[in-house]
Amino acid sequence: MKIFNELTLKNKIFISCLGFTLIVSVLIALFTRALLFATLTSELKTRGVGIAQSVADSSRVFILTKNRAELTALAYDARLGNRKKVVVYLLITDKKDNILAHTFTTGFPKGFAPVPASDTETGEKIRSMEVGDHFVFHVTVPVKEGIYTIGSVQIGLDRAHIENLMSRLRLVFFSFLSAVSLIFFFLSHRLALHITRPVTSLIRYTDHMTQGNFHFLAKDKMAELSKELGERDDEIATLTNSFMRMTAQLASSTDKLMESQKKYRSLFHSGPNPIFVIDKRSFEILDANPKAAEVFGYERGELTGMSLLSLGRLDDQAFARAYPPGESVVISSKVTFFRKDKGSVFVNIHASPAEYRDKDAIIVATTDITELVEKDSQLIQASKMTNLEKMSAGIAHEINQPLNAIKMGSEYLTMMHERNLSVDPGDLAMVLKEISTQVTRASEIVGRLKSFSRKADFAREVISINKCVRAVHKIIGRQITLQNMDLELDLDDRLPNILAHNNRMEQVIFNLVTNARDAVNERVETRGDIERGRIRITSFTDREMVGLVVEDNGTGIAEGQTETIFDSFFTTKEMGEGLGLGLPIVQGIVRDYNGTISVKSPPGRGALFQILFPAHYPAQEVTANENSGD
Repeated sequence: MKIFNELTLKNKIFISCLGFTLIVSVLIALFTRALLFATLTSELKTRGVGIAQSVADSSRVFILTKNRAELTALAYDARLGNRKKVVVYLLITDKKDNILAHTFTTGFPKGFAPVPASDTETGEKIRSMEVGDHFVFHVTVPVKEGIYTIGSVQIGLDRAHIENLMSRLRLVFFSFLSAVSLIFFFLSHRLALHITRPVTSLIRYTDHMTQGNFHFLAKDKMAELSKELGERDDEIATLTNSFMRMTAQLASSTDKLMESQKKYRSLFHSGPNPIFVIDKRSFEILDANPKAAEVFGYERGELTGMSLLSLGRLDDQAFARAYPPGESVVISSKVTFFRKDKGSVFVNIHASPAEYRDKDAIIVATTDITELVEKDSQLIQASKMTNLEKMSAGIAHEINQPLNAIKMGSEYLTMMHERNLSVDPGDLAMVLKEISTQVTRASEIVGRLKSFSRKADFAREVISINKCVRAVHKIIGRQITLQNMDLELDLDDRLPNILAHNNRMEQVIFNLVTNARDAVNERVETRGDIERGRIRITSFTDREMVGLVVEDNGTGIAEGQTETIFDSFFTTKEMGEGLGLGLPIVQGIVRDYNGTISVKSPPGRGALFQILFPAHYPAQEVTANENSGD
């Protein structure tokens, strides 16, 4: 088999066809020989039975009269002519197995014994046996007189007669096989050449392709190959035509690929934004463009080998998502990256899968938005201060309440001291406790105001949206109640956490609540069709998403304005009362944390703002949930 595998295709086809032909020819010869041998043997036995039966019919009277002379004459007559080559001996016995006549001229061979006549009661018997120097078919035919057996005729048929006939036929078979082999030798050789000639050409052209030469199959080469094929319309011709089409397509694809690679290199090296090629599993930076080195202050050699996660506030889960073929995916927005000199840079990140030097990679494109983020931060801060300015009276009232309580307690103690009166220990403890409580309350109010008014951070952290709602309620809840409104909270205590920032989420809730308060006040002042305003804040979850709804019974939003209400500088308030930046800021913050915001305003029923954020679960809880789902 090893030697056969090392042969060329032409020789494999030639040897296979020739070998198959020889095997089939030999099998046919063996089958024919076996068939002829069986046929000749059957014919010889039939002939022997016929001779014995003929002698039996003629010897019936002579057996009864025991006329040995006539019986001997009959025995020798049976071996006359052509029968002599077939019949080796013949003998006649009576019913007592006495031999009445036979043709053994030199006596009975050693060990020979006739078949008993009683064995032929049911008919003739044929057995193979060796008699002297001959292998014979011993045929025994009973001699019948009516229903009685009066003797038997036994004849020996020479098996060598069949062998002689087969020997003469063997030469014919050998001549036939030789002629067939020569014919198929020639046909196999021609067939192998016919099949392998275009294949050889294909191999030669394939060698060019493996060397990267896809343009070798020019028109003259195609004409040459077509000439070799001639007028053939078989599988080889189809294969060759397919090969030529494939080669032409490969040449075209190679040109397009080279052009695409040039464009990629041009975009990669001269792109205006930092671009990284990272390993899909380890997030190691495999390559970076010159702009990345410029923005982050590293040399390109220093960036290569670093982990992208070490440059900014990212984790590997940010890239664990499905990537649509041929499209980039927004990984995160307003992510803080750090320069080599520890300075911070805000970037938006887009990613798309790719293959880089036989590795699964991700192309990460970053956009420097530091300047935009700073302006956005300033805008948000200005919006906060505007809101604080609007509710300054309510805040002053919030602070005056604990201050008045403290003043009353201190004046009481001062009065008792000036009159030299002793203060009951229980009253003294109560006053001191109340003063301490009011000081704590005033400190909390100032602390919440300071926390709310400080500049927001764009980092993501695990927060509770319910806690943000309650923080806003502590700041503005009492003021809304004093304005003849009900601020209702319906919060789900089983709410999962989200990835956001407390300060920015409080800004979102604060803006929506103050907008709802203004809408309710406007309805009371202009229409007067409701006795008391109502603002309701509801939180809910379906395990995948965390939702927050702010609903009011104010003036609502006019039909057709729900699509434009989040546009910058769009406002429904009168000139000088609003700039139209509150809701765009809210929408921007919500989108920063992969959330969505929508609005509904049924006629005469106020407005409903709904915010949805992806729920965040600890890694171990996510694993447990997946296992339980399995």
